[in-house]
Amino acid sequence: MNRWWSMDAEKKAADVSNSDNSMIGNKWTKLMLSTGEYADVHFLVGDAKVRVPAHKLILKNASDVFEAMFRFDAKNKRAENVSANCPVVEVPDIEASAFKVMLSFIYADDLNELNGDNAMAVLYAADKYNIPGLVNASLQIPISELPNVFFAFAQARLFDLENYCNDCLAYIDKNAETLLKSEEFLQIDQKTLCEIFGPENRRQMLGPALFKIRFPLFSKEDFFEKIVPSGILTADEVTDVEQCHINPNFCWISGGLLYPQQFPSHGRVWASGTIELDIEKVSEFAGEKFASCRKSEAVHIGGIAWKIVAQINTSYEEIAANDMAFCLQCDVSKKDWHWSCECSATFRIVSQKCDGTENGIEKHFSRVFDTANYLFGFNYFINFAELMDEDNGLWDKSEDKVTLAIDLMVKELKSEKPESFEDCFC
Repeated sequence: MNRWWSMDAEKKAADVSNSDNSMIGNKWTKLMLSTGEYADVHFLVGDAKVRVPAHKLILKNASDVFEAMFRFDAKNKRAENVSANCPVVEVPDIEASAFKVMLSFIYADDLNELNGDNAMAVLYAADKYNIPGLVNASLQIPISELPNVFFAFAQARLFDLENYCNDCLAYIDKNAETLLKSEEFLQIDQKTLCEIFGPENRRQMLGPALFKIRFPLFSKEDFFEKIVPSGILTADEVTDVEQCHINPNFCWISGGLLYPQQFPSHGRVWASGTIELDIEKVSEFAGEKFASCRKSEAVHIGGIAWKIVAQINTSYEEIAANDMAFCLQCDVSKKDWHWSCECSATFRIVSQKCDGTENGIEKHFSRVFDTANYLFGFNYFINFAELMDEDNGLWDKSEDKVTLAIDLMVKELKSEKPESFEDCFC
């Protein structure tokens, strides 16, 4: 019900928010959250812009950030009017599931949906909206249940959570043999690399992986300010890298023998792969509201996770959707702000014909992706009427399915310094 609350409803909400979260109060507010009754603000959350109704009074009493947001609501550039009384606020930087966990905590002290998979996303949301109780609850999730302890360590460092950083380091040290072989380890940034290894165990923990690190690609400043003091390299190895900075093809004489530069200094080559997305129940998808979307499973190409995003695209929610956006999205959540990569992509709708007929529609683009621009594509790739025209052979009518594909070539761009630890590996 997108109306201002009645005086009676507002008084009830105020009484509940100021109470000791009694069982009755929790049930009442939880019911309000699940039904959206009396909602006077809506949030569009995450990449998919999931609509989440909420109540300003409850949010304001839980967070000074929400209180300030609603106090200056008229000046909030990210708000759009849905009706005269119910603004919409976009929250693109928080996952919808994490945002809902936060609301459940605010409304009813409910933490049933908080788990290892979403703990770091919930921590980010709780820190953004200044909800200390939820921050603490997120940090109580056992580190062993987190999918990526390196990312958890980086988040803890970002939020100045010294004790949690130490807990992560202790866990990494205890499980180093397994963790150093993981894909997550290859994605950590330089600062994290230097911090997770103590001077006494760096070489031992890295083992042969040490000689796959592209030390010559570090800037001189970073190499001498961060790497050399860490004690990870011997004096001869430091000299080796130093000479490579002067002459990348340098070979020096040691004991009368030519000694080639032992750390790789070549840049990455193009990586390639294909991403596919089967859209089932296409006829239902075509009739869904604006911003409804389908996403593929992540495919790692060039050490980066990529997804296809297909989305309903129309100018107004009230108008029946008739166009499909076809986009490519990369996961930049674990990349430094200066990271970028060059991409060449071919967007295809896979033919459903069995006679070898070529795909009816194919479009190309080349783009540079970075942490601020991680979603590109075609806003109006095809009209649903054209897509579901049986003569085109793009739609499998019997299964009500369409298959999208992107053939992708990726190359991370060189910069003054490699963007992550993965960039320093062969």
